[in-house]
Amino acid sequence: MKTLGDRKVLDHVTFEAPPATVTGLLGPNGAGKTTTMRVVATLLRPDEGHVRVAGVDIQDKPIEARRMLGLVTEEPGLLDRLTAREQLSYTARAYGMASGVAAKRIEWLAELLGFGDALDERAGILSKGNRQKVSLCRALVHDPPVLLLDEPTSGLDVVAAAGLEDLLRQDGITGGKTVLLSTHRLDEVERLANRVIGIAEGRVVVDATPDELVTTSDSDNFRDAFVKVLGAASLGGR
Repeated sequence: MKTLGDRKVLDHVTFEAPPATVTGLLGPNGAGKTTTMRVVATLLRPDEGHVRVAGVDIQDKPIEARRMLGLVTEEPGLLDRLTAREQLSYTARAYGMASGVAAKRIEWLAELLGFGDALDERAGILSKGNRQKVSLCRALVHDPPVLLLDEPTSGLDVVAAAGLEDLLRQDGITGGKTVLLSTHRLDEVERLANRVIGIAEGRVVVDATPDELVTTSDSDNFRDAFVKVLGAASLGGR
């Protein structure tokens, strides 16, 4: 559970995101998605309960848990005057990677993500799409077992968003990892996620595969199923 002031933001949110699986975290604005991601990322401390990242309790061993994580946020948070390579090298050193190993890893990821030609450009002149690719590369540089994606395509145009989605489907990027994808876009979750966690008013109201949700809600498609369940949960909570 997590409260901010007198307001309960998360109400005993419980779910599991398995390895080698993309788990979609869905919900309307203000539902608690970003707070959930910040708690898992060790940026916020829960008021009660436990969160484990790759088996590590984030409250008992927060630094060890952070080493297991890669985080991509809506805003890349890059330093405009540094090149992409400089920022990625700094991140790799922070994780204790040897310079030679880090250099090869950065080159490989940059080519895989499609911004190899922009590695030595300052971040301030990169397109939004390339800035988000650098952010994804930064999250992957230390090859973490857990990848947190918080609204990764928000603010991107249709082409850039589609390109980023295509990258997230590649085994070389997300294969074998636990991926938690937070978004308000139903179509994005339907395309990428193996399992869906739906949050409404700080509570988990959906925990199912997309197909299971459609079947149990007696709907024709994923969008209608999610809206139906979410609407019923919101009315029930009043």
